Amino acid sequence: MTPQIKSMIENLRLGKPVDSVKLRLIHARVLDKPVIFCVNMKHDLIQRTHRDGQFYEMSELSQLRSIFPEGGVFVDIGANVGNHTLFAAMFLKASKVIPFEPNPRAFELLVQNVLVNGLGDVVDLSRLGVGLSDVESDGFGSQNRVRNLGRAKLLEGQGDIEVYPGHELLADETPDLIKIDVEGMEMKVLSGLEPLLKRCRPLMMVEVEVSAEDDFMAWIEAQGYAVLATHQRYHVNKNHLICDAGKIDALKASYFAQQASEDQIREGDPRKEPV
Repeated sequence: MTPQIKSMIENLRLGKPVDSVKLRLIHARVLDKPVIFCVNMKHDLIQRTHRDGQFYEMSELSQLRSIFPEGGVFVDIGANVGNHTLFAAMFLKASKVIPFEPNPRAFELLVQNVLVNGLGDVVDLSRLGVGLSDVESDGFGSQNRVRNLGRAKLLEGQGDIEVYPGHELLADETPDLIKIDVEGMEMKVLSGLEPLLKRCRPLMMVEVEVSAEDDFMAWIEAQGYAVLATHQRYHVNKNHLICDAGKIDALKASYFAQQASEDQIREGDPRKEPV
């Protein structure tokens, strides 16, 4: 935990004020529930979606409601400004959400998104400020981007960010779903999670660079996982939803039934979100 995050969490525990970074508030209504999005970058893909009053990757997130257990634990690796963290806490009815985000420009906004929506009792902020990899190391810096903050990569030897194997920082947790979006470090992050995956077999949503696709498919086969669904928005990467191979038939039935229901709703009224 960085000193910045440690001080903030201590202030929250003691009921002391916590300063906000400079931002704008977007008041929206999603799935018939009020949501506040905090934004501070004009040329950012996810924040642009938030300014329109919606979650990024809303279709994929919405479908998770059919397979994520109510009261489950959601781990958000590469949480950026908190898009998936907010959705899991508010709409998946997670009992605990654990975001990992090493980039201060991103996690400062994530913290505000959590606080303004009153989610401090659900979202565990203690893992912010560190990254995940296959081995413990330090000296990483975060790429400075003026557009698309979520594409910022960790740069070795250019800062003081520490990285750890995920199974070490999640040793006391039993995740039901792990989302991974780490800009090319996905294979190292997955390697660092292997002891945890053997212990509790969570669902996983993994963004995979096209260049790592073959390695990823070989890895999931070796781990006894299988692809439940794949979404591709951009030519450089794909989002794979994977699960324990032994559970895939049951999960497919629930997952694709939800997808069919949402497609039917959109065909009837393209302005209406599924409920």
